[in-house]
Amino acid sequence: MNYVLELSPEKTNFLIDYYASARDKTHEEHIRARFRLEGLIVTVYASGKVMFQGKRAEETYFFWCEVFAIVPIDKKAPKKTDFFTPSIGSDESGVGDYFGPLTVCAVYVDEKTAKRIEPLGVRDSKTIADKEVKRLAKKLLTILPASLMVLDNERYNSLVEEGYNAHRLKAWLHAQSHKKLIQRIKKRPLVIVDKFCEKKTYMAYLKDFENPEKPDRFLFRAEEAYASVAAASIIARHAFLEELAKMSSAYGVDFPKGASSAVEEAGRAFIGRHGEETLKKVAKIHFRTTEKMRTTRGKHHG
Repeated sequence: MNYVLELSPEKTNFLIDYYASARDKTHEEHIRARFRLEGLIVTVYASGKVMFQGKRAEETYFFWCEVFAIVPIDKKAPKKTDFFTPSIGSDESGVGDYFGPLTVCAVYVDEKTAKRIEPLGVRDSKTIADKEVKRLAKKLLTILPASLMVLDNERYNSLVEEGYNAHRLKAWLHAQSHKKLIQRIKKRPLVIVDKFCEKKTYMAYLKDFENPEKPDRFLFRAEEAYASVAAASIIARHAFLEELAKMSSAYGVDFPKGASSAVEEAGRAFIGRHGEETLKKVAKIHFRTTEKMRTTRGKHHG
């Protein structure tokens, strides 16, 4: 299956720069650039559309949606729901960030706690400033039962080397968070996951894990439909930001969020102080950002 994004000129230029070392020669007028990687072909059209093809197309499409804060296109219109439906909801943070861990949180909202969190204005963490995320997360953690999973960079990189991709890692963390929270609250309510890949892909990954909890609902923009997912997104984001701040303090480097030229500069500064081998402790080294830093650092020191 092919996946397509429509990007602004600025985002298109960033993507082209990101894949620069894998550029393929093309002489077709309507194609601005084409990149060939293992299991993936990325085609950038003159119109601004970007198409992903190959066995890694789905994973790459959702990766860029995360990096650029784009809502993936879903052919099914989201159903209107009661925002405070009693449920376990889960969401993740750190997926598109080069530095910092991958965090997943599941929370349980019932009729009583719904009344307590309603005045807080719980919503998708992507629409909330970092300071407000911190304030809200601390309040939510005093009200809602939660299960937080933090996959540090060293373990993340080790699992990627073993063959895990980002989607499989997220599926594992979501399933773990559901199981732990259900054990804690001693009941099995509606389970909702904010969709980060195709449902059949998620279900296939669950087969690799022992007695996983299968979600009842798996949908895009779930944080807009269910308070449980919105609260989970806030707590997961807060945990990611807290871990990033701890890393910055420990290594004396200000680690920016996302994947950008500022991230590359911070990476080069980090390598200069602590060496490339230590990078696996702070970054998701399978990102092409790592390769780009090596290339540009070589030019800087050549």
